[in-house]
Amino acid sequence: MKSKNNIEIQIVELIERLPPLPSNIDYLMSFSNENSAKQERLIEMVSEDPGLCTDLLRIANEYGISDYHIETIEEAVKEVGILPLIQLVGLWYSKDIISMEFAFLDNLDQYFIHSREISLSCRILAEVSGIKQHGSQVLAVAGLIHDIGRLVIMLAAKKDTAPLMGTQWNEMKSVLRDEKDVFGMDHCIVGEQICKKWNFSAFMQEGILRHHTPLIGNDFSYLGGIIFLAHFLAYSDFSGEMLDKILPLELCAKLGFDLDNFKKARIEYKLCRSKMKF
Repeated sequence: MKSKNNIEIQIVELIERLPPLPSNIDYLMSFSNENSAKQERLIEMVSEDPGLCTDLLRIANEYGISDYHIETIEEAVKEVGILPLIQLVGLWYSKDIISMEFAFLDNLDQYFIHSREISLSCRILAEVSGIKQHGSQVLAVAGLIHDIGRLVIMLAAKKDTAPLMGTQWNEMKSVLRDEKDVFGMDHCIVGEQICKKWNFSAFMQEGILRHHTPLIGNDFSYLGGIIFLAHFLAYSDFSGEMLDKILPLELCAKLGFDLDNFKKARIEYKLCRSKMKF
């Protein structure tokens, strides 16, 4: 059996070996993360790249909510927002990388199913709390990539036949301790490093890092908190009495939720989940 130190070293090496995003996507992601980035310039950059323009329109039509077909960059930006679109473009390409690099892992489809479930939960929580469409799409992207660190840890540990399902709500804290004890690193840290390598925003990186630990003393991670609560939404079927006792109400309060709108979110999640195709 590999030692913890050897596995930790291999995890770091695997992160370094992951292919970068295509150069034009990498540049766009980097530029969009700069404080001085202007929406007009970002749109211009997309418009100048035919392949990127095509991908962005395809993604806007997939993630938009309007009934009409989006045919221009301007319509796409109005529908989804330029920064969420860029994050979605990055996700589109990173998903291809994940599929290629980890194709041999058994149960990889379960990883993608879990990611889509948490993404749906994040979007519904955002909508229930009154976040506008553009912001909810960013949260949905975070849900899709929140567990990317799991794949690298499994690859380093040679656990290619282990299940890839996500963490249950009641294991959100203990799983990090167990991973650190065995591997020297947990999947949240690994996921943050991968997001940094692929130039996802600092907001996204911090949310992935903190999605199991949104509250540390007085320090609060908004995105981490949304992803944390999304696991209650996706993997729980509580009675009202049980939910009253186990829901982290301090976290809910910081995120602007109460028990009633969380229950509304659970109803909406079940409805939407029943319509999802995998």
